[in-house]
Amino acid sequence: MTTTTTAPTTTKKHPIRGFLYGIPFGLGLAMIAIGQKWAALGTWPPFIIFVIGVLASMAWGMFGPAKAPKGDPPNTPADAPDTVVVVENMVVAPVDDGSAPEPSAEPTPDEDSSDDLTEGDEKG
Repeated sequence: MTTTTTAPTTTKKHPIRGFLYGIPFGLGLAMIAIGQKWAALGTWPPFIIFVIGVLASMAWGMFGPAKAPKGDPPNTPADAPDTVVVVENMVVAPVDDGSAPEPSAEPTPDEDSSDDLTEGDEKG
């Protein structure tokens, strides 16, 4: 008998979110550089500072620490077991307790059904 633990939760990286947050960050850096007279308006340094800010935010979105997931993983009930028992390469599923009714094997015949009529036949 083998006991297998559930797969670890994967973390998502957010380069698009980093890009979107990088736009105001880069603009802010460029405005500070212009306001402090480190770069002149209408020259290349403010644009380069803007691009560096956007790239730094994208890098933070891709490689920065991810937040811990909130709550349970999706599609997993709160009372699910942490392990799965595997017997001879087969996963043991929960046994049906019989509370759900089984569907009937044969449909009930309809007395007024005209499915068995062929072309040219008349009912009556």
